[in-house]
Amino acid sequence: MTMTLKAALRFAALALLIPAAARAQDGRIQLEILDRLAARASQKQEVTIGPETLATVGQSLVPQGPNSDAARQALTKLKGIFVRHYEFDDAKAYSMDDIATIRKQLATPGWVKIVSNEEKRKDGGFELQEIYTFQQGGTLNGLVILSAEPRELSIVNIVGPIAISELGALGGVLGIPPTGDLIPH
Repeated sequence: MTMTLKAALRFAALALLIPAAARAQDGRIQLEILDRLAARASQKQEVTIGPETLATVGQSLVPQGPNSDAARQALTKLKGIFVRHYEFDDAKAYSMDDIATIRKQLATPGWVKIVSNEEKRKDGGFELQEIYTFQQGGTLNGLVILSAEPRELSIVNIVGPIAISELGALGGVLGIPPTGDLIPH
């Protein structure tokens, strides 16, 4: 291979990596890698709400309730909400390798795992819950909630500045699972 061709290949490889690195810097992870799981799912819920949609119709999507004002206020600062929830008839429809592809993105600078709960059962079953925050300039600028069981996989990615105290208000809104007693309202 000539030196010019090697240099061109290196440049092309670097150019392909830039979008992924740039996206990770804003607190958003790539959920498209899970698209193949959607085809295997017996049930799926997918929410993809970018900044334009949040700005124009996000407020109107918040149902009336005790936390609706707090939820609307939290939404004004966000850049996106991305949810993937899949349920499967087959316990082997996805593997830990699929979870590892998400975790790999969360191992990049800025991401911090703040909650980890993993339970392995003798029958081969498991439960996994993890929460990651994305810190940028001393500000919480993204969040990922990962929850997995043999027949179910859920990933929530909230992008933009948000306080932990605001998460309770967003539970049950726009595909974000209710937070229950885990996060104060």
